[in-house]
Amino acid sequence: MNRILIWLLLLGLCGSSLAKEYKYERTKNIVYKEIDGETLKLDAYIPEGDGPFPAILVVHGGAWRLGSKGQLAMYAHSLAKRGYVCFAINYRLAPKHKSPAQTEDCRDAVRWIRQHGEKYKADPERIGAMGYSAGGHLVSMLAVTGLSKEEDPKGIGTKIVAAVAGGAPTDFRTIRENSRSLSYWFGGKRKDKPEAYAADSPNAFVDKNDSPVFFYNGSVDLLVHPEKHPTVGFLGPTPMHESLKKVGVDTGLYIAKGAGHLAMILNLKAQNTGFAFLDKHLKPSNELRVFWLAGQSNMQGAGQVEMKENSRNEGQGTLAYLVKNEKTAEKYAHLVNGKGEWITRRDVWIRYDYRKDGLRPGFGFRTSSIGPELGFGTVVGDALDEPVLLIKTCWGGKNVMVDFRSPSGGMPPEALMERMLAGRKKREAGATMKDVEAQVGFYYREMVRIVNETLKDLKKYYPAYDGQGYELVGFVWHQGWNDGGSMDFVQAYEENLSTIIKDLRKEWKVPDLPVVIGVSGFGGRNQSVDRRLGIIAAQHAVANRREFKGSVASVETRDFFRPAEQSPSRQGYHWNGNAETFYLIGEGMGQAMVRLLKK
Repeated sequence: MNRILIWLLLLGLCGSSLAKEYKYERTKNIVYKEIDGETLKLDAYIPEGDGPFPAILVVHGGAWRLGSKGQLAMYAHSLAKRGYVCFAINYRLAPKHKSPAQTEDCRDAVRWIRQHGEKYKADPERIGAMGYSAGGHLVSMLAVTGLSKEEDPKGIGTKIVAAVAGGAPTDFRTIRENSRSLSYWFGGKRKDKPEAYAADSPNAFVDKNDSPVFFYNGSVDLLVHPEKHPTVGFLGPTPMHESLKKVGVDTGLYIAKGAGHLAMILNLKAQNTGFAFLDKHLKPSNELRVFWLAGQSNMQGAGQVEMKENSRNEGQGTLAYLVKNEKTAEKYAHLVNGKGEWITRRDVWIRYDYRKDGLRPGFGFRTSSIGPELGFGTVVGDALDEPVLLIKTCWGGKNVMVDFRSPSGGMPPEALMERMLAGRKKREAGATMKDVEAQVGFYYREMVRIVNETLKDLKKYYPAYDGQGYELVGFVWHQGWNDGGSMDFVQAYEENLSTIIKDLRKEWKVPDLPVVIGVSGFGGRNQSVDRRLGIIAAQHAVANRREFKGSVASVETRDFFRPAEQSPSRQGYHWNGNAETFYLIGEGMGQAMVRLLKK
């Protein structure tokens, strides 16, 4: 391929598909920095419309010594069409300017966008970056070394929201000590300047507070191998991708089979996946995220909210006690305002029976209690940018053997049905087997009915809903007391709950609907009743089924149990009415749900 053709391709003869296409204009040669006698300029690609739009810093490649802001014009064109303000920059080049000059220029470009971007309809709080080759390395550095306004010596901030890095070297600490390959940039061999090689290695700075990064690379890239350059020794994107995963930072990796370095610049699948990654973090949908919380009385919740006069145990275990006690006040401070009043979240709403409102204490069995919804809603509300609706469908004294039995489970064993009929006849002389059959699965059907009712009239249950769409994104289950009363019920529990999950997924046409099971851990680690322990084992077993791998999780709750002497009640089967227990159960289930959503 001749040089002219390569540059034609690099200048924009590729595109991407998108739902809405924005028209845009380009303003060229805007000065963003003057240093060392050089004037550094950028081109701004500005979508039509009022804005503000999220901003993308576009960083060219060229081994840190070649290239210019027009090299990745096709990325800027495509992103501007998607509704991003793009700033394609020049930066100082080696060998005249050694590392870390290029990284510093990128940081100053972020500072400039933060200070001047509004003039170009850019949102200073939504800045991302995209680069290829050396540019991929530079945006990776931005992602892992970004500083907040408070941390930044210049008081502006260099932290970005997300980055897309193509063909990116990520670690120069592994280069052969005597290699001259990058001495033009670092000013010497690694053996002579190990600190410089480490200081510009993004993989050396990975921690849990980093910005998300999506990587893409060709499998046969001879310049930047996905793993490790076979002769020079520096690392490619895969090791850094794994490092980010280990610390819990959102990251992605796409390796195109058979593609080399230049070919990957034009790979449409890589581009579009990278654009979608930026959309996810910089253009969060306003689509309503719906979570379904179900079970029996412990999902209803008996955690006492307020301390009363002459409260048992001086109010220990109530929510009011937790926000005032010095040992727990910091953890629960987010629940109250400066006046000590309960806060109502408006980004997380809940519907339970006749009650509907923003998330706050008082959505337990009574308005004076909480269930797991408070902790769960806090976690998912903090984790998601979109608004959240929680739907609670739960009733005390119910079991999965009969009450919640789903359609694919058929009828319970004949002997059980006969016992149920005999009991029914004692109460109703004219009762028939049809009456008993109608009882089977009644609360499963009631759960589905309530959810359907809610989704058909979302404005009623979430007043801010304006037709932006919704997604049922997770199912949460906390139940088990009534099934733990009979060993027959215990032995059938795993299969019955598994069938409920499969039928719900079929009902909503979501084959991998994330499901979290909060196990029935009342009694704590001292629980010794075999039937109770059997339910716990069965609940964990459901999550460990091969068919549910990666989409169903169980949450151990026994460590959340608080004894009666630390609680407002002695009802062990209702977790002694301890609000801390119910909050921690919800928090644990929320954390498990967020992990599933990231997979």
